[in-house]
Amino acid sequence: MSSLKQLEQQTAELDLKISQSLDLLKKMDLDLEKARLRQDAVDQGTAQIKAVMEKYDLTQEDIFPNSSSKVVALKPKESQTLAEMRQYFNRR
Repeated sequence: MSSLKQLEQQTAELDLKISQSLDLLKKMDLDLEKARLRQDAVDQGTAQIKAVMEKYDLTQEDIFPNSSSKVVALKPKESQTLAEMRQYFNRR
């Protein structure tokens, strides 16, 4: 009889672990979708910036001057996105 109780307890523990894993998977899927949407927005913004640059015959220097008089501390995430944008325009 104790063996049956142990099996029932193990089943309950496994069911809990499965439930927790499914919840974690849902959260990961949501985070991945948010990241994809964020990347889509960045890509659209980059394309719009590129179109404006071409329309008005602007250079990267016109948009991102090397002047250090307006140095602003950026959050690491913003700084990384800005660096990615600069890399994109440097490849042009």
